[in-house]
Amino acid sequence: MRRILRRFHVQRGSEAVVTVALLVSYPLLLVIATLPTDSDDRLPWCWTFLVVVVVSYLAEAWAPRVTPYLVGTLNWLQMGILLRWVFREVALIILLDRALDLTALQLAAFVLGLVGLHAIRAVYSALVIYVGQRRRLPVVTRNVDLGVLRIPDPPPRLLAADHIRTMLYLDTLPVAGGLAAVLTADFGWALAGAGLALAAGLACCVIMLGHARRNRHLGDGGWVLATVRERIREYRPEVVLYFSGSVNSAYQINMWLSTLGQLTRPAMIMMRERNVVPLLGRTSLPVVCIEDLVELMNFSLPSVRVALFPANTAKNLHMLRVPGIGHVFICHGDSDKAASFNPYSKVYDEVWVAGKAGRDRYERAQVGVRDEDIVEVGRPQLTGIRPAGDRPADHVFTVLYAPTWEGWFTDECQTSLITMGPRIIKALIAHEPRLRIVYKPHPLTGTCDPRAARAHQQIVSLIEQANRQREAGGPGTRGDTEPGRLAAAADLARIEAQLSKLAGDAPARGWTAWLRPQPDEAALSRDSVPGTDGDAEWRELTDAWHAAYWRSQEPWRHRVVTGPLPVLYDCFDHADLLISDISSVVADFIASGKPYAVANPDGLGEDEFRAEYPTAAAAYLIDPGCAALPDVLAEAAGPGPDRLAGARQELKGYLLGPDHPDALTRFNHAVEALATRAARLAGADTAPGAAAAGPDAAPGGAAAGPDAAPGAAATGPDAAPGGAAAGAEEGPAVRAVSGA
Repeated sequence: MRRILRRFHVQRGSEAVVTVALLVSYPLLLVIATLPTDSDDRLPWCWTFLVVVVVSYLAEAWAPRVTPYLVGTLNWLQMGILLRWVFREVALIILLDRALDLTALQLAAFVLGLVGLHAIRAVYSALVIYVGQRRRLPVVTRNVDLGVLRIPDPPPRLLAADHIRTMLYLDTLPVAGGLAAVLTADFGWALAGAGLALAAGLACCVIMLGHARRNRHLGDGGWVLATVRERIREYRPEVVLYFSGSVNSAYQINMWLSTLGQLTRPAMIMMRERNVVPLLGRTSLPVVCIEDLVELMNFSLPSVRVALFPANTAKNLHMLRVPGIGHVFICHGDSDKAASFNPYSKVYDEVWVAGKAGRDRYERAQVGVRDEDIVEVGRPQLTGIRPAGDRPADHVFTVLYAPTWEGWFTDECQTSLITMGPRIIKALIAHEPRLRIVYKPHPLTGTCDPRAARAHQQIVSLIEQANRQREAGGPGTRGDTEPGRLAAAADLARIEAQLSKLAGDAPARGWTAWLRPQPDEAALSRDSVPGTDGDAEWRELTDAWHAAYWRSQEPWRHRVVTGPLPVLYDCFDHADLLISDISSVVADFIASGKPYAVANPDGLGEDEFRAEYPTAAAAYLIDPGCAALPDVLAEAAGPGPDRLAGARQELKGYLLGPDHPDALTRFNHAVEALATRAARLAGADTAPGAAAAGPDAAPGGAAAGPDAAPGAAATGPDAAPGGAAAGAEEGPAVRAVSGA
């Protein structure tokens, strides 16, 4: 038995109980059904059959959640849920035949009722699939008015969610009626149960048929796409942020949303994977997600002049092939990792980097990106990061450990998580005086190397154990729980509910939730219309959430941050020291002016390491054995002078560019310069904001006139700070439009 359970990946007691119940109940039903010899000995076997039937239903309800591997294996062995349901019904028919004196007509009527119920299930499934296909629009949108599409509400959750099981469970009525017939020796109960099941099934079909009729017009995908295209053309976007990636890489586009929303030219977002759209951060900009290549090619946007790409993916080619647009790689963070000087970058017309370090990086790598194609624009996302010395009142010295992920290839692995992570955490926990740890791993941690996932779990366990020791009054406990903490925790739950409601994904509660429509992509696209985004309220609630998060627990408590909130930059604000790897986290943290340490997992010499990775020029270095970590902590937390403060300030200018003009201004000027050149070469009006009909025609910060776009007229050397081409005849936009 243990061998069988191990084969089905059973490790816990609850899993073993459900597995045994599911595998044993059905054969047992058949055996019990054959035991009665006449109506005189039917009662004990009927009660036994009833108990096993209940066990089988409960096992079916729990198995998908408790033992999904078992369910998948049974499906693979062609012993899926439908076959198991038929097996139970056959056992019931045998029990009725042996326990009661039935005529052939009576038995046939009951059997035909069960067969009819299966036929109704088939019809219902066809209707659900039909409705689902019609509601799976070829495009998913946000902040686009789709009123003309007349998208109806989706079916109730009870009828749409796991509809196969919903209809299968209707056989509880004939099963209950059959057992009642055996117990009372009155076959009318069996026929009544079958009749009720048939009536309920027909009622569900009628309801779903109504949904099918209301959603029929959505099957015209060409009309849907044309409608969305016309709405976007009315908005006349000039800048598009183009993104393709997995759900784990949604952070790469989210970090650019606030910057895009502050551009002086109307902008939009184009996505390629619909499963990433729900993970998109808050924005008032139009969002369009088209997965199909042909449909994307037909979704022409003649007003677009600049396309921004935050990631290098294969689907970028589908936008790069569009002429008349200046294509720009903006990346999702500047660092010394290979991703920041990928040879793929030479396909773009321009590469925008934060500071001179990015320019030098491409020059050293010699990957085909020309110096005149590089523009230094800073990091607009870093605006508002709290500088060193600005600390909360209840501050405890805090170390932020934010390792990068393992990377796609072994030779590009820069993470300290696998070889050093647990050792770093142990040293931090054991340090005197006590400090607080905030552990925030990279969102992609463990996706390519299981060792990284195991190291992550070990770190989480170490932090949870340390917190339990402090709660128990062990060494390092700082004070008791204050009433304010409980109030902050209550505020946190309240704010989370408000954010979910504002986002439109608040879970419905109570049994009535099953009777309400279940929001789907079509409904969310319909309900997300311009002017209803509530951005101001969202920002206010997000700020309140962050404040409540740090107050909701004791200041000494270590934190594990793996979700979208709190954001990385908020963790920067509550950290006194960063420990990280060669990644963009280090370059971004430089903006705070606080000390940081970089892991050296390969044990390179200090001079060699700093020469190869310039972002570590002003960092403390941590060797593989973490021998230097106590000294780093002592110096960073001590009262003595900060000997690396000057080096960090100098490095900040090298990595992120000057403070004046600010990064957003430089980014905006770069957009203006490239858009102006591309528009002129395409024969369009180059005046920024000319495509917008008025202030209300371009939500999300679109320009209403020439005066709204500073730097729009710049076409010379100063048009794109940090190395933009000197003139249109030499600029990258010329090559973009001409195809050279």
